[in-house]
Amino acid sequence: MHRGRETEAMVRMLSQYKSLCDTREVRAHYITHDDILTGLVNLIKKLKIKRIVIGSRNMAKQEVLRKCCQVWVVINGKYVSTSSDHLRHTGSIGYGGSSELLASTHELSDESDGYTTPPSDFYDSFEADDIMDGNGVIQMDGADQSAKYDVQEAEQSIEESNSYEELEFFPEEGADESDEIHSSRNISEKSAKLMEMEELRRRLKYLQDEGHDHEENVLSPRKKNDLLRERTLLKKRYPQLQIPDHIAEFPMSRITKATNNFYSQNLIGEGGYGPVYKGRLGGVTVAIKLLRPHGKLHGRQGFPEFQQEVVVLSRIEHPHIVKLIGVCQESCALVYEHLPNGTLMDGLSKGLPWKDRIRILAEQRSALAHLHSSRPQAIIHADLKLTNILLDAGNTSRLGDFGTARVVQMKPLEDTICRRTNPMGTMGYMDPVFFTTGELTAESDVYAFGVVILQVLTGLLDLNIAEQAQEAIRMDAVHSLLDASAGSWPGVQAERLLRLALRCCHMERNRRPTITSDADWRPLDILRTMATGSKPWRWSQGS
Repeated sequence: MHRGRETEAMVRMLSQYKSLCDTREVRAHYITHDDILTGLVNLIKKLKIKRIVIGSRNMAKQEVLRKCCQVWVVINGKYVSTSSDHLRHTGSIGYGGSSELLASTHELSDESDGYTTPPSDFYDSFEADDIMDGNGVIQMDGADQSAKYDVQEAEQSIEESNSYEELEFFPEEGADESDEIHSSRNISEKSAKLMEMEELRRRLKYLQDEGHDHEENVLSPRKKNDLLRERTLLKKRYPQLQIPDHIAEFPMSRITKATNNFYSQNLIGEGGYGPVYKGRLGGVTVAIKLLRPHGKLHGRQGFPEFQQEVVVLSRIEHPHIVKLIGVCQESCALVYEHLPNGTLMDGLSKGLPWKDRIRILAEQRSALAHLHSSRPQAIIHADLKLTNILLDAGNTSRLGDFGTARVVQMKPLEDTICRRTNPMGTMGYMDPVFFTTGELTAESDVYAFGVVILQVLTGLLDLNIAEQAQEAIRMDAVHSLLDASAGSWPGVQAERLLRLALRCCHMERNRRPTITSDADWRPLDILRTMATGSKPWRWSQGS
């Protein structure tokens, strides 16, 4: 009887949650286990859950949980923290995917879309046939009458809890700048609240997307390959795109052969856009990014990203920007040069020496400067992060994943780069001003670059990394924050670069350094000279 009441309460809570999701499809899964942590981890692994929002500080601190997915802690409607431990075990490739190979899952029956533990994990006395089906899937149909809370009451409770939130996003530089902190407090709080709500909306959409992906994941590898070929070979699903002459066009048959019929061992990444395979075309090793057949980018939703990447990369030639070799329009596949050393995040996890880290930062500054100074159309990357910086065999870096990049038409005698668009990018790297106003500028890339610099210097991946850097400066303990796995840092110059990174993360855009200004980036140039023994890098229009 007690367990039955628990189940009814759970269904009521999930029904209330479903009502908040408006018209989105919600898939509800449950697991019963006599150990909460073990059961939760088991469910996460079986369903391949990537992020989870949890209301328990103690549970969120469990190492085994933090390793298998990203954990967001939200208590009483207030965002508390985000763990990034899982990033040491997983990652994403800058071609637009993830470096973690797909894990195997339990085969599910056709009529079931949920997961249940083996019988030995269940309490024998548990019976709730009137609430759930025999496969352990909570019935959440639109006609479900078990929800006793209506949408208006739920929304009112959320608004009330939000009214008490007092959040800050990236405090301003220096303890003696309290007046500046006060002046930017309003925009900081507003952007933080908006980020929370946007992330929750993304999670709701993610649940919907995973529903499509889950159906495909339960298929055998052979069936999945057959499904992929069927969807790509039968017809062209997307408008014809004019491909520049210097970009090769490949038929789907060549792509299939290059990947050995999409052999699972050739899979090197999996992300929002789709799988990334290693292959050989014309005797050259390449990375092939395929559009997901359905799910997050189903239908025509994936074509704009494909088109954007082709348009941007086909007109860019720079030693530190990934090279687009060819495309396959039948399946919206993109063919890049293969970069065997993974991402910059992978390099940091392996203890990349500080000299290489500084050189890579200088390389990426030159790549951004090239994009921002392009005329008459400047380019804003809009998603700069560790996993979008790729490394070749010699750890020379390339900036990748231009699916969210935006081209801005520059007017004569005008240096301002600005474009209004829907907020996009990755939480933690996204410019709060862009998130709040929808105005994407070159300073938005500078903000993300500042976060990257802080991560490269410290080896930390936390969302509040700028706050930790500020605290280290106040406590005169910057040396303790620097990543010891990189070797012996030049302390004074490293601290100057850290302060420069904090300027990049300033809430006021006009306080951020300009990416093409050599004077602003002198601390990085000095460190690069110390690391390579070469002359300081100087930006010029022809660089």
